[in-house]
Amino acid sequence: MAISSWNAGIIRPVAVPPAGPFATGAAPGVWTLAQATFWIQQGLWPTAGNAAPLGLFGGGDTGSGGTNSIDQIIIATTANATDFGDLTSARSYLASCSSSVRGVFAGGSVGPSNVIDYVTFASAGNATDFGDLTAATSGVAGCSNAVRGLFGGGTTGSITSAISYITIASTGNATSFGNLTVARQAVAGFSSSTRGVFGGGDTDGSPTSSNVIDYVTIAATGNATDFGDLTVARYGVAGCASETRGLFAGGGIGPTNVIDYVTIATTGNAIDFGDLLEDLRRLAGCASSTRGVFAGGYVTNAIQYVTIASTGNATDFGDLPYDYKYALAGCSSAAAAVQPTPTSAAMAFFGGGYDTESQAAIQYVNIATTGNSMLFGDLTVAKYNTGSCASSTRGVWGGGTAVTNVIEYIEFSTFGKTSDFGDLITAVYGLTGLSNSTRGIFTSGYTGSPADVAINVISYITIASTGNATDFGDLVAATVLLGSASSSITGLFAGGFTTVYTNVIQYVTIATTGNTTDFGDLATPLAYISSAGCSNAHGGI
Repeated sequence: MAISSWNAGIIRPVAVPPAGPFATGAAPGVWTLAQATFWIQQGLWPTAGNAAPLGLFGGGDTGSGGTNSIDQIIIATTANATDFGDLTSARSYLASCSSSVRGVFAGGSVGPSNVIDYVTFASAGNATDFGDLTAATSGVAGCSNAVRGLFGGGTTGSITSAISYITIASTGNATSFGNLTVARQAVAGFSSSTRGVFGGGDTDGSPTSSNVIDYVTIAATGNATDFGDLTVARYGVAGCASETRGLFAGGGIGPTNVIDYVTIATTGNAIDFGDLLEDLRRLAGCASSTRGVFAGGYVTNAIQYVTIASTGNATDFGDLPYDYKYALAGCSSAAAAVQPTPTSAAMAFFGGGYDTESQAAIQYVNIATTGNSMLFGDLTVAKYNTGSCASSTRGVWGGGTAVTNVIEYIEFSTFGKTSDFGDLITAVYGLTGLSNSTRGIFTSGYTGSPADVAINVISYITIASTGNATDFGDLVAATVLLGSASSSITGLFAGGFTTVYTNVIQYVTIATTGNTTDFGDLATPLAYISSAGCSNAHGGI
């Protein structure tokens, strides 16, 4: 298609990802119904009915202990904050994170607390219970991309380096992620779509200020890595970010009015950005893709803002509805800056795996383009050596290490955590999966305990439903770690490990049941990752 003009702008041969879910957003280009539907289901298609980006400030101390109030602002304007609703419990020294749909508040005092609760930006009102942190923690920091929220540091009675995570679109308790490079509380957090960054903090409760900045890769789990240093060591700092640049504001025993910044995709020491309107600590931050906003602090009700892409001093925004409020948490619905950008229904998904430890992340790529993978959601637990299959609407994973019989699935139209599908016939790992548009097939695997015993059972599921797997037939021999490929009619299993590596290729007719039949041989006996397979309707590799 040639590029041509029309009265709404430019028609492009490749559709441009939507610039946010809001009435001020844009989606130029030619879109298929499937592409537009995907973004509509995510709540990210620009419509007049979508409100402008909100910033929320929840909890905090107004001089008489923790409060449960949540206040809102429209980030693109300037005005005093107004009431949004209430947290499930009154607390200060809490953390927050968000997607474009949900704001999440976690931990805090008095207690400390392990409470996680959430609100839906589109509906002002009181928060709902989400689950619990891995430990009751106050002085914790939060950050997120569109899928995962992370909570790092804080004090559980003693200062901790622990990082935990949640899948924002779901509900449930937090899961251990790893550790900060240095244990500390009163830390600031922010993120891009790929990295979470934590800066500053109090290392011993006296308090002693830290200049440490460290980072994690959100889609993985594991310990943080050193990023660099703040321009001034301080605790009680506020953080906010666009997709590319993160800001640290205020903090310190002093306190200070310093704002400094880092480029999130790199590493290195922070650079001076400008100054807050006054010296503050224990303030909160939130951001849109262009504007960073800081609210409250010890002791003020001021809200102030900066333009993230530039440098300079903060400007008055308005006031919180209190004489003062500090140790509060901020988040925003303006997650377009950190939102994954698939532009096609033709996506490939990768679930679990092993890095230095088992992983739970589900990642995806747009097959029609090139580029790095993006985070979609999470398996119910971290595992690897699973089997997988899919239709055009659902992805399914079964089995895995540690040895399990769990089958779980995602709907491609909805970011988040997997849901329970049913059970395999036997708990196994090292299995293989394939499918046509309606039926998924899983091979045998290792049973694990009391010893790694390979079995030759093949089972199947109907992908569009849920339920336990049913016996399909048997492999030629008990084989694990095979490669697979399929058309709409035939499924191939290749290579694998029996007592030795094998070169056998065997096949089944997917719509029927029965044992495999010999298809031919690989050029070389293969197993493990070297026997991974792929296919289109005509050929398998």
